[in-house]
Amino acid sequence: MRLAVLLLCLVVSTASFADERFTGFDHFVSQYQSARAEARPELTRAFVEWQQAHGGFPIVEPTGHAVFFYVGTGQEKDVRLIGEFRRAGYYNHAWDPAGVPLVRAAEGGAVFFTRLSFEKDARLEYKFVIDGAEKPDPLNPRTYDGAIVGVVSEVSMPGYVPPREAVAREDVPKGSLHVVEEPWATPKVTIYLPAKYDAAKRYPVIYTPDGAAWINHLKLPIILDNLIAEGSIEPVIAVMTDPTADRSNWYQFNPDYLSYLEKVVAYVDSHYSTRARAEDRLHLGTSAGGRIALYVGLERPQLFRNVALLSPSLMGPPSYYEPWFSRRRRPNPKLRIWLSAGSYEGYIVQDTQMLETYFKSVGLKPKTVYTHQGHSLGAWRYLAPDVLRYFLGTKPR
Repeated sequence: MRLAVLLLCLVVSTASFADERFTGFDHFVSQYQSARAEARPELTRAFVEWQQAHGGFPIVEPTGHAVFFYVGTGQEKDVRLIGEFRRAGYYNHAWDPAGVPLVRAAEGGAVFFTRLSFEKDARLEYKFVIDGAEKPDPLNPRTYDGAIVGVVSEVSMPGYVPPREAVAREDVPKGSLHVVEEPWATPKVTIYLPAKYDAAKRYPVIYTPDGAAWINHLKLPIILDNLIAEGSIEPVIAVMTDPTADRSNWYQFNPDYLSYLEKVVAYVDSHYSTRARAEDRLHLGTSAGGRIALYVGLERPQLFRNVALLSPSLMGPPSYYEPWFSRRRRPNPKLRIWLSAGSYEGYIVQDTQMLETYFKSVGLKPKTVYTHQGHSLGAWRYLAPDVLRYFLGTKPR
């Protein structure tokens, strides 16, 4: 019995020592710098294990800083951090390739780090660049396909709450996807029908440009399944259209887009049980897709009374905007609008605020949301559930 007690005390003592070996990142660095070269790999391994049990990587500190930590071989010449926190230019969404250099924790060592400050609810995407080669953070499990920028890692501060609605749940009934097989249906049109779709009922309809992105990256079908199942929104049909090969031109105040959209709306209303009214249709888009959503709301109010512009890229010919801003043309007074942008999006934030001011000046009341995020699929996936609740929610707004 006494032997068992002694062994238990030894285990507790060892565990306590392991827990108290590090008090944080700076404590590790001081140990690392004073350690012999041959002892550093084991010390690093122990710290990585300790940190993974105390919040993981990047290291988010109570001060509002995030420490980006990279363990190499010691042979690296240049280790950098690139991400949404530093763009190539105010009018350029691309990440600045120069990024932020990481410093070596000790001369000749294999540990590199940098410390940056972010807002308490910020969420941003990043990568490491090791001697010119980009790679996601190998110590951070929160990675995903960022489409244009490839596989990225995510840093989120304590105030950021990830969208649980974008995670598939086994206990939730699943809707179904159907591709429109018609000769005219180019670009591709994919239709989401909610679980237990009933032709005897009538449903509101969501229309989105960049359909494949909404399905594969923004997880719209999963979000709809979850929101419908929990009763946050009413059952809804979603129509997701892909862009043409020249996406930029397709979404540049293009009358051809309007003609195609009208054809899609007519098809959906004739083949599915919809509430075929402008007030029961929502057109939402991101970036250039947000620009075309604006175009639809202004030019086709007889079809759409609800539009959502997430991080809208409003670059376009001033000649289109002039009659609206000069008040020679006015938006439909019943138009309902969502506007959102992230503080790390450069000109897009300023343009969104300008659009907010304009709509208010003509008597509309846009819903506006500004976040501490960048121009990314992850940012739009975060906002999508709230957008849908705003327009389709079952609770009074």
